[in-house]
Amino acid sequence: MKIPFFPYYQGEIVMSKESKREILGMSMITYKFQVTVPKKVREKHKLKEGETLAFVEEHGRIYVVRSTEV
Repeated sequence: MKIPFFPYYQGEIVMSKESKREILGMSMITYKFQVTVPKKVREKHKLKEGETLAFVEEHGRIYVVRSTEV
């Protein structure tokens, strides 16, 4: 299994060499299994407090989408 290369994120726009996807931010899973949506993501996609996000698995990858897009 080949793992895609993602350089360490340091607050700048970082692109994956293999897929040219933009990394908007990173978040760690807390001991309560919570994640914070990075500010750049919230602002770019106009996410509001109280909105529901869905975690979708497709071909072994996890995507986070608005629940209205599922």
